[in-house]
Amino acid sequence: MKRLMITGPRQAEFAEAEMPVCAPDGVVVRAQVTAVSAGTEVRVYRAVAVDDEGRFMHETVPFELPVENGYSMVGEVVEVGAEVGELAVGERVFAPVAHKEFAAVAAADVIPLPETIPSEEAAMLSILEVAHQGLRQGEPPPGGNVAIVGQGVIGLSALAYAVALGMRTAVVDTDATRLRIAREMGALLAVNPEDGSVAARGVDLFEDGADVTCEASSNWAGIHTAMEVTRIDGTVVIVARHTEKPDFNPIGHPFLGKRLRLVTTYAFPSETHRWSKRRSFALTLDLLARRQLPIAPMLTHEFSWHELPEVYRRLDDNRLGLIAGTCRLMEI
Repeated sequence: MKRLMITGPRQAEFAEAEMPVCAPDGVVVRAQVTAVSAGTEVRVYRAVAVDDEGRFMHETVPFELPVENGYSMVGEVVEVGAEVGELAVGERVFAPVAHKEFAAVAAADVIPLPETIPSEEAAMLSILEVAHQGLRQGEPPPGGNVAIVGQGVIGLSALAYAVALGMRTAVVDTDATRLRIAREMGALLAVNPEDGSVAARGVDLFEDGADVTCEASSNWAGIHTAMEVTRIDGTVVIVARHTEKPDFNPIGHPFLGKRLRLVTTYAFPSETHRWSKRRSFALTLDLLARRQLPIAPMLTHEFSWHELPEVYRRLDDNRLGLIAGTCRLMEI
Protein backbone atom coordinates (compact mmCIF):
# COMPACT_ATOMS: atom_id res chain seq x y z
CA MET A 1 0.00 0.00 0.00
CA LYS A 2 1.00 3.66 -0.26
CA ARG A 3 1.13 6.38 2.37
CA LEU A 4 2.07 10.05 2.27
CA MET A 5 5.38 10.88 3.99
CA ILE A 6 7.17 14.10 4.84
CA THR A 7 10.82 13.17 4.25
CA GLY A 8 12.39 16.58 4.91
CA PRO A 9 11.52 20.28 5.04
CA ARG A 10 9.05 20.94 2.20
CA GLN A 11 9.47 17.42 0.82
CA ALA A 12 6.34 15.28 0.49
CA GLU A 13 6.06 12.00 -1.39
CA PHE A 14 4.17 8.73 -1.47
CA ALA A 15 6.03 5.71 -0.13
CA GLU A 16 5.33 1.99 -0.14
CA ALA A 17 4.45 0.41 3.20
CA GLU A 18 3.47 -3.01 4.48
CA MET A 19 -0.22 -3.76 4.75
CA PRO A 20 -1.31 -3.13 8.35
CA VAL A 21 -2.10 -6.05 10.64
CA CYS A 22 -5.48 -6.07 12.32
CA ALA A 23 -5.26 -6.21 16.12
CA PRO A 24 -7.75 -8.35 18.07
CA ASP A 25 -9.38 -5.17 19.42
CA GLY A 26 -9.07 -3.19 16.19
CA VAL A 27 -10.11 -2.87 12.57
CA VAL A 28 -8.46 -2.19 9.24
CA VAL A 29 -9.97 0.67 7.25
CA ARG A 30 -9.52 1.35 3.53
CA ALA A 31 -9.49 5.09 2.84
CA GLN A 32 -12.13 6.70 0.65
CA VAL A 33 -11.75 10.39 1.58
CA THR A 34 -9.13 12.21 3.66
CA ALA A 35 -9.25 15.82 4.83
CA VAL A 36 -6.44 18.37 4.50
CA SER A 37 -5.75 20.52 7.56
CA ALA A 38 -3.99 23.54 6.11
CA GLY A 39 -2.56 24.68 9.45
CA THR A 40 -1.12 21.57 11.11
CA GLU A 41 -0.24 19.70 7.93
CA VAL A 42 1.60 22.64 6.35
CA ARG A 43 3.55 23.18 9.58
CA VAL A 44 4.65 19.54 9.46
CA TYR A 45 5.41 19.87 5.73
CA ARG A 46 7.70 22.78 6.61
CA ALA A 47 9.24 20.65 9.39
CA VAL A 48 8.51 23.28 12.03
CA ALA A 49 8.56 21.99 15.62
CA VAL A 50 6.04 23.16 18.21
CA ASP A 51 8.74 23.97 20.77
CA ASP A 52 11.73 26.32 20.71
CA GLU A 53 14.21 23.48 21.15
CA GLY A 54 12.90 21.55 18.14
CA ARG A 55 12.15 18.39 20.11
CA PHE A 56 8.47 17.87 19.33
CA MET A 57 6.53 17.59 16.08
CA HIS A 58 3.24 17.65 18.00
CA GLU A 59 2.44 18.20 21.68
CA THR A 60 3.92 14.88 22.87
CA VAL A 61 5.24 13.43 19.59
CA PRO A 62 9.04 13.58 19.12
CA PHE A 63 10.37 15.53 16.12
CA GLU A 64 11.49 12.82 13.70
CA LEU A 65 11.61 12.64 9.91
CA PRO A 66 10.34 10.98 7.82
CA VAL A 67 6.86 11.23 9.28
CA GLU A 68 3.29 10.58 8.17
CA ASN A 69 1.01 13.59 7.81
CA GLY A 70 -2.71 14.19 8.24
CA TYR A 71 -5.22 12.95 10.81
CA SER A 72 -8.64 12.66 9.17
CA MET A 73 -9.94 9.69 7.17
CA VAL A 74 -13.32 8.38 6.08
CA GLY A 75 -13.22 4.84 4.77
CA GLU A 76 -14.64 1.35 4.69
CA VAL A 77 -13.93 -1.33 7.28
CA VAL A 78 -12.26 -4.24 5.46
CA GLU A 79 -11.19 -6.36 8.44
CA VAL A 80 -12.44 -6.71 12.01
CA GLY A 81 -10.51 -8.06 15.00
CA ALA A 82 -11.72 -11.11 16.88
CA GLU A 83 -12.57 -9.11 20.00
CA VAL A 84 -14.62 -6.45 18.16
CA GLY A 85 -18.36 -6.92 18.17
CA GLU A 86 -19.81 -3.52 17.33
CA LEU A 87 -18.26 -2.96 13.88
CA ALA A 88 -18.71 -4.92 10.65
CA VAL A 89 -16.87 -5.31 7.36
CA GLY A 90 -18.26 -2.86 4.82
CA GLU A 91 -19.23 -0.24 7.40
CA ARG A 92 -18.37 3.40 6.60
CA VAL A 93 -16.42 5.01 9.44
CA PHE A 94 -14.27 7.97 10.43
CA ALA A 95 -10.75 7.27 11.71
CA PRO A 96 -8.23 9.85 13.07
CA VAL A 97 -5.30 8.67 10.94
CA ALA A 98 -2.89 10.02 8.31
CA HIS A 99 -3.12 10.04 4.52
CA LYS A 100 -2.68 6.35 3.60
CA GLU A 101 -4.53 3.69 1.65
CA PHE A 102 -5.13 1.35 4.60
CA ALA A 103 -4.95 1.95 8.35
CA ALA A 104 -5.07 -0.34 11.38
CA VAL A 105 -7.07 1.47 14.04
CA ALA A 106 -8.24 0.61 17.55
CA ALA A 107 -11.97 -0.04 17.44
CA ALA A 108 -12.44 2.50 20.25
CA ASP A 109 -11.06 5.24 17.98
CA VAL A 110 -13.34 4.49 15.02
CA ILE A 111 -16.64 6.33 14.60
CA PRO A 112 -19.47 4.74 12.56
CA LEU A 113 -21.11 7.29 10.28
CA PRO A 114 -24.82 7.86 9.59
CA GLU A 115 -25.79 7.65 5.93
CA THR A 116 -27.08 11.23 6.04
CA ILE A 117 -23.59 12.74 6.53
CA PRO A 118 -21.60 13.17 3.28
CA SER A 119 -18.09 11.70 3.42
CA GLU A 120 -16.52 15.10 2.69
CA GLU A 121 -18.17 16.58 5.79
CA ALA A 122 -17.49 13.50 7.93
CA ALA A 123 -13.78 13.72 7.06
CA MET A 124 -13.70 17.07 8.90
CA LEU A 125 -14.65 15.56 12.28
CA SER A 126 -11.26 15.88 14.01
CA ILE A 127 -10.79 19.40 12.64
CA LEU A 128 -14.29 20.41 13.74
CA GLU A 129 -13.64 19.12 17.25
CA VAL A 130 -10.61 21.39 17.67
CA ALA A 131 -12.97 24.35 17.26
CA HIS A 132 -15.74 22.70 19.29
CA GLN A 133 -13.46 22.20 22.28
CA GLY A 134 -12.11 25.74 21.99
CA LEU A 135 -15.59 27.23 22.08
CA ARG A 136 -16.68 24.97 24.96
CA GLN A 137 -13.65 25.89 27.06
CA GLY A 138 -14.47 29.57 26.61
CA GLU A 139 -17.80 28.86 28.36
CA PRO A 140 -19.97 31.36 26.46
CA PRO A 141 -23.31 32.02 28.16
CA PRO A 142 -26.55 30.95 26.43
CA GLY A 143 -27.24 33.47 23.68
CA GLY A 144 -23.85 35.03 24.36
CA ASN A 145 -21.69 37.22 22.14
CA VAL A 146 -18.86 35.34 20.44
CA ALA A 147 -16.11 36.84 18.30
CA ILE A 148 -13.75 34.71 16.20
CA VAL A 149 -10.45 36.07 14.93
CA GLY A 150 -9.17 34.17 11.90
CA GLN A 151 -11.49 32.50 9.41
CA GLY A 152 -9.48 29.55 8.25
CA VAL A 153 -10.86 26.06 8.74
CA ILE A 154 -10.72 26.22 12.56
CA GLY A 155 -12.19 29.72 12.78
CA LEU A 156 -15.04 28.90 10.41
CA SER A 157 -15.66 25.66 12.30
CA ALA A 158 -15.95 27.65 15.53
CA LEU A 159 -18.40 29.96 13.76
CA ALA A 160 -20.51 26.98 12.66
CA TYR A 161 -20.82 25.75 16.26
CA ALA A 162 -21.54 29.22 17.62
CA VAL A 163 -24.34 29.68 15.08
CA ALA A 164 -25.73 26.19 15.73
CA LEU A 165 -25.74 26.82 19.49
CA GLY A 166 -27.58 30.15 19.18
CA MET A 167 -24.72 32.59 19.82
CA ARG A 168 -24.47 36.08 18.33
CA THR A 169 -21.33 36.12 16.21
CA ALA A 170 -18.74 38.48 14.78
CA VAL A 171 -15.67 37.37 12.82
CA VAL A 172 -12.41 39.02 11.78
CA ASP A 173 -10.16 38.18 8.84
CA THR A 174 -8.17 40.00 6.16
CA ASP A 175 -9.38 37.76 3.32
CA ALA A 176 -12.53 38.85 1.46
CA THR A 177 -13.43 35.31 0.37
CA ARG A 178 -13.27 34.02 3.94
CA LEU A 179 -15.42 36.90 5.16
CA ARG A 180 -17.98 36.17 2.44
CA ILE A 181 -18.12 32.51 3.47
CA ALA A 182 -18.47 33.53 7.12
CA ARG A 183 -21.49 35.68 6.26
CA GLU A 184 -22.96 32.75 4.30
CA MET A 185 -22.47 30.56 7.38
CA GLY A 186 -24.36 32.98 9.60
CA ALA A 187 -21.93 35.57 10.99
CA LEU A 188 -23.80 38.73 11.99
CA LEU A 189 -20.66 40.83 11.47
CA ALA A 190 -17.66 39.96 9.28
CA VAL A 191 -14.93 42.60 9.20
CA ASN A 192 -11.44 43.18 7.84
CA PRO A 193 -9.16 44.78 10.47
CA GLU A 194 -7.54 46.82 7.72
CA ASP A 195 -10.85 48.63 7.07
CA GLY A 196 -11.07 50.47 10.40
CA SER A 197 -11.55 49.86 14.10
CA VAL A 198 -12.61 46.27 14.65
CA ALA A 199 -13.10 46.87 18.37
CA ALA A 200 -15.48 49.78 17.77
CA ARG A 201 -17.59 47.78 15.32
CA GLY A 202 -17.68 44.84 17.72
CA VAL A 203 -18.83 47.10 20.53
CA ASP A 204 -21.55 48.48 18.24
CA LEU A 205 -22.84 44.92 17.72
CA PHE A 206 -22.29 43.55 21.21
CA GLU A 207 -22.75 46.77 23.28
CA ASP A 208 -19.59 46.24 25.33
CA GLY A 209 -17.57 43.62 23.44
CA ALA A 210 -17.55 39.86 23.07
CA ASP A 211 -18.18 37.57 26.04
CA VAL A 212 -15.82 35.04 24.48
CA THR A 213 -13.35 35.47 21.63
CA CYS A 214 -11.76 32.49 19.89
CA GLU A 215 -8.37 33.28 18.35
CA ALA A 216 -7.71 31.02 15.36
CA SER A 217 -5.34 33.12 13.26
CA SER A 218 -1.96 31.63 14.29
CA ASN A 219 -0.34 35.06 14.60
CA TRP A 220 0.14 37.48 17.49
CA ALA A 221 -1.67 40.28 15.69
CA GLY A 222 -4.73 38.04 15.93
CA ILE A 223 -4.29 37.62 19.68
CA HIS A 224 -3.96 41.41 20.00
CA THR A 225 -7.22 41.88 18.09
CA ALA A 226 -8.94 39.18 20.15
CA MET A 227 -7.98 40.94 23.37
CA GLU A 228 -9.21 44.26 21.97
CA VAL A 229 -12.68 43.03 20.99
CA THR A 230 -13.35 41.11 24.22
CA ARG A 231 -15.33 42.88 26.95
CA ILE A 232 -14.09 43.55 30.47
CA ASP A 233 -14.11 40.27 32.44
CA GLY A 234 -14.43 38.35 29.16
CA THR A 235 -12.53 35.29 27.94
CA VAL A 236 -10.04 34.88 25.10
CA VAL A 237 -9.50 31.29 23.94
CA ILE A 238 -6.26 30.59 22.07
CA VAL A 239 -7.21 27.81 19.66
CA ALA A 240 -4.40 28.29 17.12
CA ARG A 241 -0.85 26.97 17.44
CA HIS A 242 1.76 29.74 17.82
CA THR A 243 5.45 29.15 17.09
CA GLU A 244 6.57 32.80 17.08
CA LYS A 245 7.16 35.37 19.82
CA PRO A 246 4.76 38.30 20.52
CA ASP A 247 5.53 41.81 19.32
CA PHE A 248 3.34 43.46 21.99
CA ASN A 249 2.86 43.23 25.74
CA PRO A 250 -0.21 41.01 26.34
CA ILE A 251 -0.38 42.01 30.01
CA GLY A 252 0.29 45.72 29.51
CA HIS A 253 -2.12 48.62 28.99
CA PRO A 254 -5.01 48.39 28.22
CA PHE A 255 -5.31 44.63 28.69
CA LEU A 256 -4.40 44.37 32.37
CA GLY A 257 -7.30 46.65 33.26
CA LYS A 258 -9.80 44.49 31.36
CA ARG A 259 -9.36 41.50 33.73
CA LEU A 260 -9.35 39.14 30.77
CA ARG A 261 -9.24 35.39 31.20
CA LEU A 262 -6.86 33.79 28.68
CA VAL A 263 -7.45 30.09 28.01
CA THR A 264 -5.33 27.75 25.92
CA THR A 265 -7.01 24.68 24.52
CA TYR A 266 -5.67 21.33 23.38
CA ALA A 267 -7.23 17.85 23.19
CA PHE A 268 -10.24 16.68 25.20
CA PRO A 269 -11.07 16.74 28.91
CA SER A 270 -11.48 13.48 30.83
CA GLU A 271 -14.20 10.96 30.00
CA THR A 272 -16.16 12.04 33.09
CA HIS A 273 -16.43 15.62 31.77
CA ARG A 274 -19.76 16.73 30.30
CA TRP A 275 -18.01 17.46 27.00
CA SER A 276 -15.65 14.52 26.85
CA LYS A 277 -14.40 13.23 23.50
CA ARG A 278 -17.25 10.71 23.21
CA ARG A 279 -19.98 13.24 24.04
CA SER A 280 -18.48 15.96 21.86
CA PHE A 281 -18.27 13.72 18.80
CA ALA A 282 -21.81 12.48 19.44
CA LEU A 283 -23.17 16.02 19.37
CA THR A 284 -21.22 16.91 16.23
CA LEU A 285 -22.51 13.81 14.43
CA ASP A 286 -26.06 14.66 15.47
CA LEU A 287 -25.74 18.27 14.26
CA LEU A 288 -24.24 17.16 10.93
CA ALA A 289 -26.86 14.44 10.43
CA ARG A 290 -29.69 16.93 11.09
CA ARG A 291 -28.00 19.51 8.82
CA GLN A 292 -27.71 21.93 11.75
CA LEU A 293 -23.94 22.51 11.46
CA PRO A 294 -23.52 24.68 8.33
CA ILE A 295 -20.01 23.67 7.19
CA ALA A 296 -20.63 23.05 3.47
CA PRO A 297 -19.63 26.60 2.38
CA MET A 298 -16.16 26.22 3.89
CA LEU A 299 -15.36 23.06 1.89
CA THR A 300 -13.71 25.00 -0.90
CA HIS A 301 -11.57 22.36 -2.64
CA GLU A 302 -11.57 18.69 -3.61
CA PHE A 303 -8.49 16.91 -4.91
CA SER A 304 -7.42 13.52 -6.16
CA TRP A 305 -5.18 11.71 -3.70
CA HIS A 306 -2.12 11.79 -5.95
CA GLU A 307 -2.24 15.63 -5.93
CA LEU A 308 -1.40 15.89 -2.21
CA PRO A 309 2.34 16.76 -2.59
CA GLU A 310 1.44 19.55 -5.02
CA VAL A 311 -1.37 20.72 -2.69
CA TYR A 312 1.21 21.13 0.08
CA ARG A 313 3.53 23.09 -2.22
CA ARG A 314 0.75 25.45 -3.23
CA LEU A 315 -0.42 25.89 0.38
CA ASP A 316 3.14 26.66 1.42
CA ASP A 317 3.33 29.38 -1.26
CA ASN A 318 -0.15 30.73 -0.43
CA ARG A 319 -1.21 30.04 -4.01
CA LEU A 320 -4.24 27.87 -3.36
CA GLY A 321 -6.83 29.86 -1.40
CA LEU A 322 -7.86 26.68 0.39
CA ILE A 323 -9.92 26.85 3.56
CA ALA A 324 -10.90 23.21 3.87
CA GLY A 325 -10.21 20.50 1.31
CA THR A 326 -10.72 16.78 0.90
CA CYS A 327 -8.91 14.16 -1.17
CA ARG A 328 -10.59 11.25 -2.91
CA LEU A 329 -8.61 8.02 -2.88
CA MET A 330 -7.60 7.00 -6.40
CA GLU A 331 -4.88 4.80 -7.86
CA ILE A 332 -1.47 6.47 -7.59
